[in-house]
Amino acid sequence: MMDIQITPAVKWAGGKKQLLGAIMKKIPSYYNRYFEPFVGGAAVLLNLQPKKAYINDSNEQLINLYLQLKNATEDVINEIKKLDSITCDKDVYYSRRERYNDKIKNNTTDVETAALLIWLNKHCFNGLYRVNKKGLFNVPYNNKVTGSSMNEENIRAIGRYLKNANVQITCTP
Repeated sequence: MMDIQITPAVKWAGGKKQLLGAIMKKIPSYYNRYFEPFVGGAAVLLNLQPKKAYINDSNEQLINLYLQLKNATEDVINEIKKLDSITCDKDVYYSRRERYNDKIKNNTTDVETAALLIWLNKHCFNGLYRVNKKGLFNVPYNNKVTGSSMNEENIRAIGRYLKNANVQITCTP
């Protein structure tokens, strides 16, 4: 049962946000548990807000985002605020993209990595998430200089939902 309307924290290729109306008409009125094997931006999950859910994705960084929002929401918000406190230009963007890729290379899944994912998603070309053959994020800069990279209340609502509902989060191919 929905408390408030929650929207995805990141734009994701293949996202279902535009299709929610049609999808929601197909959801049964009763079910025991919601399963989403390729959660992506989580538009359906966040719109439906089931009490029991199992979500998965093969993208480790995306799953890290959901785990960090569930377990350390305010830390993620504070890290994004730090990132937003510096005016973004091309050099800043590419420096942060390199930092994010260093974390990917080192298999680092932490609050900063989650915050960088949200920040990069807002400052990269067309909100894409694309990686090269080495698995490194390679989307160019979109020339967005200022503005918040997040809606704080929405991020908090995602964190509350993930924390308070029985949502199992996994990362398997």
